[in-house]
Amino acid sequence: MRLCLEIDEAISLLKMTVKENGTNDSKHMDLGLVPAEKREVYQNALKIIKLAIIQGKITQDEFAARVRLTN
Repeated sequence: MRLCLEIDEAISLLKMTVKENGTNDSKHMDLGLVPAEKREVYQNALKIIKLAIIQGKITQDEFAARVRLTN
């Protein structure tokens, strides 16, 4: 399993973890949707995005829009 990802790959993976809240029409990321054997890859994707945001390569708002956390 490859742990080194690019920003676009990380975003593609993390899109699969977004789900509706159900109570107030908001969305959130839930790593519980990921099979346990793949969880490390998804956690790594979160780290890559966090670092990219800190380094200014992507904004928090851009990330949220790209993974469809916002409408």
